[in-house]
Amino acid sequence: RPKPPRTPPPVGRSTRAMFLNAAADKLKREQDKRKADLAKRQAAERRAKMTADAHRREREDLARRERQEEAQRRAEERAELERVLTNNEGVRWERTFVGRRSDAAMVKGIRARCDDKVVLPPSAWRELTNAGAANVGSANGVFFEITVVNARGGGTTRRTHAGALGFDGPEGEAGLPAPLMRRLGASSAYVAAAEGAEGAEESPAEDDPPTDVDVDVALDVKLSFRRLPKGTWVKLQPRSADFQGELAADASVDLRELLEATLRRRCALTVGDDVSVVSGDREYALRVIEVSPDDANGGAVSLVETDVEVDIAPSEDYEDAMRRLAEAEERRLAAAAAVEQERREREELAREEEERRAEAAERAVKEAAERAERAERYRAAASGRLPVEPDADAAGGCVPCRFQLPDGRTVTRRFAPTDPLAAVFDYVISAGGAGEGEAFRLVTRWPRTVTELDDGLARTVRSAGLKPADTLFVEKLEKTAA
Repeated sequence: RPKPPRTPPPVGRSTRAMFLNAAADKLKREQDKRKADLAKRQAAERRAKMTADAHRREREDLARRERQEEAQRRAEERAELERVLTNNEGVRWERTFVGRRSDAAMVKGIRARCDDKVVLPPSAWRELTNAGAANVGSANGVFFEITVVNARGGGTTRRTHAGALGFDGPEGEAGLPAPLMRRLGASSAYVAAAEGAEGAEESPAEDDPPTDVDVDVALDVKLSFRRLPKGTWVKLQPRSADFQGELAADASVDLRELLEATLRRRCALTVGDDVSVVSGDREYALRVIEVSPDDANGGAVSLVETDVEVDIAPSEDYEDAMRRLAEAEERRLAAAAAVEQERREREELAREEEERRAEAAERAVKEAAERAERAERYRAAASGRLPVEPDADAAGGCVPCRFQLPDGRTVTRRFAPTDPLAAVFDYVISAGGAGEGEAFRLVTRWPRTVTELDDGLARTVRSAGLKPADTLFVEKLEKTAA
């Protein structure tokens, strides 16, 4: 007979409670773990959401800033274009060329304004003429803004301004003088980098020093027509303290003359340009940092047919150099003022002397006129006292007399024998033989006879012994009559 199954021994209440508590604790731990995991997931999700929201906001802010900057850039470009067009009187012309070194100014013997004049092809002049640039170009020439086109990035780098030397160059090319090529950063390394040559260096930075320019060096440049105002003031900043230190220490160096000679080789200045000042075997670079007037051309002025005041920006030895320049300028102005004062004094003395001479001449003319008037009145009075001249066949006879006056003239007149001798002397006076206050007598040469007027004796022509055949010479006496 089969055995009945064994039943487990009964479990006590304490044992059941222990198992139940253990199960509850386990369930609670699992629930707590699930809650903690859920909280961690929720926190991670919140953090991820916050990070995503922050990134989204950053992207949106960046995109918004980019849109704003793009809008601002476009607005600035439109405003700049409007300013340029206004300055250019509505003319807009730009064109890209291959810039190559040109020594045309040197070949043509041009020494003034030769460092920044370009040679363009004839087509450029036709385009400029069609655009109206020929009518806008001022009396000081046609100017261009020149920028270097970066072939690799498509942007532009260096920028300057230049004038036009001629329009007889090869098509597609712009002839640039070596100093202008250096300002644009032209070098073999630059061209190799622009063409993407393997192992080539990067394009020169803006602050790199200028390098020598080979004849074969070429670079892409964009020329834009600009109408430049005449400059009145520029500020230059030496790139090295040697400019003030070495030149200021040399008393034989005239900084003003050096700067004037340097600027005479340029026809335009642009903020950012380097100006090379040569003294002896040294070359000093100065940066253009300010120009006036500064208008729509972005800091560019013409140097043609204008006087430009030059200031030197501070550097290590600036004050000493400025003091020397100020003292030299003060001495120059003092010397010029002294010369001017001396010139004014000489002019004043010459004017006073001229006035004295004019017054003396006027007095002399006036006195001569008065003397002539008195002499005329004196002669007229003597002529008024003359008796009537008798006819040659007068009944009482007549005595024709011939007189040799002191001035060489010979005059004749007839007198009646009974005419007073004073009438003969009055006739000599009326004929100009003697002036007022001059005493004279009548003499004959051979035999010599002397006839004098004696107021105390009322002699007549007959009693004085005057004969028709005699020539009476008027002989003035040294003593004048009272």
